[in-house]
Amino acid sequence: MNKSDPWAAFAEIIRDPWSKIKDIKAKTGKKIIGHILPDVPEELIHAAGAIPVAIAGAGIPISLAQAHIPGYSCSHAMGALELRLNGELNVLDGMIIPYVCDTTRNLYHLWKNLFPDSPCEFLRLPKKIGDSNANQYLKEEYLRISKWLEEITGEKIVDETLGSSILIYNNSRDQLRSAYHMMEISPSSWTASRVISLFESAFRIPREEHLTLLERLPWNVMEETGTGRSRIYVKGKVWDPLEVTDLFDEYGFTLVGDEIVTGKRSVAIDPTIQKDLLQALVDRHMSLIPYTGYHVDPEQMIGDFITRVENSNAQGVVFLNPKFCEAAAFDTPDMILGLKEKSIPSLVLETSSRGTSLSQIRLRLEAFKEILSDDLP
Repeated sequence: MNKSDPWAAFAEIIRDPWSKIKDIKAKTGKKIIGHILPDVPEELIHAAGAIPVAIAGAGIPISLAQAHIPGYSCSHAMGALELRLNGELNVLDGMIIPYVCDTTRNLYHLWKNLFPDSPCEFLRLPKKIGDSNANQYLKEEYLRISKWLEEITGEKIVDETLGSSILIYNNSRDQLRSAYHMMEISPSSWTASRVISLFESAFRIPREEHLTLLERLPWNVMEETGTGRSRIYVKGKVWDPLEVTDLFDEYGFTLVGDEIVTGKRSVAIDPTIQKDLLQALVDRHMSLIPYTGYHVDPEQMIGDFITRVENSNAQGVVFLNPKFCEAAAFDTPDMILGLKEKSIPSLVLETSSRGTSLSQIRLRLEAFKEILSDDLP
C-alpha cells in the first residue's frame, strides 16, 4: 500500500477485496456475511456481530458461471456466481440475496442448489413500495433475517447493538455525503473516480476501518470555480464498467447526483434513532429512491425522477443501463421523454463488463460533452 497517497488504500480494496477480508477474518474471528446489492440492511449484519461484505459481480471475467446461469443474465449476477464458483467467496459464512428482480430470484435458487452446505437466505423485499401492507411486511422480513443471522453468529441482535451499528453507519453515510460535496467544489483533486472509489470500498471492509481511512483524505482543499465543467446526473444500477468514472473526469463532467446503488442513493437517507430501531431501518428503505424493478405508479416515477434531476441543477443525464436488464430498458424511454419535455439532454449507455467497448463509451461521452458545452456558464 502507498502510504503517501491516501487514495491508494481505497483503490487497493476494490482491486482485491477478498485478500483483505480473509486477513480481517483471521485477525478478528468474526463471521463474514456476503450480500448482493442493493438494499440489504448492513446494520442488521453488523449488529449480529458479523462483517457485511457486498458482492460486486460487474467486471469479473467469466469462465465457470456461464455453465449454470443464462448468458442473457446481467454481469452483476453472473460475476457474483463466478466468484462463488472459483472459490473467492469461500471466506463467507453466509450469503443474503435480495429479491429485486427475476435474475436475483433465480440466482438465489441456483446458489441453494449448487452450494447446499453454504448458508444462504433470500431477503424478500416488497416490490410494491406504496402498498399499505409493505411496511409491516418488510419489518417481518427483517425479523426473519435477524433470527437467521443470530443462528450463524451466535449473538443476539438487541437494541444496544443495533443502535450502535446504526450510529456507525450513519457516521459513514455522513462522511460519504461530505465526500460527494467535495467532488462538486474541488473536482480536480476530489475526482469522480476517486470519490466513487470511496463509496465502492465502503461496502467491502468493516465500516469502522473505512471511517479511519476517510480521515486521512485532504478535506481542506480550496474551492474551485468549476469553469468548463458540465454537471451531470447519472441514472443506473451499478458503476459498470467502473472505468466510466475515469471518463467522466477526462471529459470534465461533475457528478451532481446519481441513483447508483453504490453512489449517492446509498447515503441519501439515515435511519432515525428511535424507540423501535427495526422500524427505523424499515422507514429508511421505504424512503429510498425506488430501485429499478420496484413497482411504482409510472407517472409518479417519472415526475419524482425529473424533480430529482432539476433539484440537482444538472445540465444533462447519463443512463448507465446494464445489458439484459429488462426493468431498466422498460423505464428508460418514459424517463427520456420526461427529460425532453424539460429540455434536459440525456445519453443512454447500455453497459456490460462482457463486451462493452470503453472506446465507444469514450466517443459518446465526448459528443455528449459538446452538447452540454453550449449551456456552460
